[in-house]
Amino acid sequence: MTKIDEPLYIAISLDIDPDANSAVKGRHDALSSPTEHGRVTFEACKRGLQKILELLDIFDINATLFYEARTAQMLVTDGVDLPKLSERHEVACHSLKHEDYLGKASGVPMEEVSIEESITKAKDLLEKIFGREMRGFRAPYTRINQAVVNVLERLEFQYDSSETVALGAKWKGCPFLLEKFNANLLELALPTFLDSKGKKMSSYFWAIFEGQRVSSEYIDAALRAKETAKGGLFIFSIHPWHLYVDCQGKPFDEEQGIKNLENLEYILSRLKQMQGVQIIRQDAYLDHWLLSR
Repeated sequence: MTKIDEPLYIAISLDIDPDANSAVKGRHDALSSPTEHGRVTFEACKRGLQKILELLDIFDINATLFYEARTAQMLVTDGVDLPKLSERHEVACHSLKHEDYLGKASGVPMEEVSIEESITKAKDLLEKIFGREMRGFRAPYTRINQAVVNVLERLEFQYDSSETVALGAKWKGCPFLLEKFNANLLELALPTFLDSKGKKMSSYFWAIFEGQRVSSEYIDAALRAKETAKGGLFIFSIHPWHLYVDCQGKPFDEEQGIKNLENLEYILSRLKQMQGVQIIRQDAYLDHWLLSR
């Protein structure tokens, strides 16, 4: 298959972490908002994850699931059969406790040794729960630095998916080496792009649930990428809890929850029907890309 004949590859990825989580001054781990309550909750995450996985089954879509290890452990303790529910999907690592590695919000950057201890525990815990190797990693707040990359290489992750890059003439969605960190680690970056008015958009669906975007804008973005990024990977991302609570931890009313689910169903349906597009797990895309080089 020549490059011009290739489809646009689209991945659906989930960041599975505590409800409305947020970094907190003076500590590394995240708490659920409002953070002054000093707790983490998982009810919205649990409900949203189950609903999303049901939709993925209905549309026969394989996704990439970035699990925060604490959340995975709590859901299993709560009786959720995560290995069974996640069976068709890639399982990847999203930290131990959603740590603010760089200290951007907490004010306390983590030393490399602490980062390594945390990610090692997360990787080991997830591999024990799911019985399979963690190939991919996405950092909390999608922020990495030299120390994080060093750790990922030592722990033999095959790719990171934390960087955000503008989709366009300079980057068409293909993996690239994290050379700015002097690393051989491959990056499957999250795309940013422009809407019809020239305003920058993220590929995270949160803006729909917060009333800042409509679902058709994401479909339009995929249609544009289909013409300009053939052979590249376009990653859409969602936090399961965001179907049912906002960023401040306030529950949506029943009507809004139904609307959020309908918006997600609309996007998956349209992507599934789109010509010139192949929906794929991130690890499967990476294998395809490496084989075709």
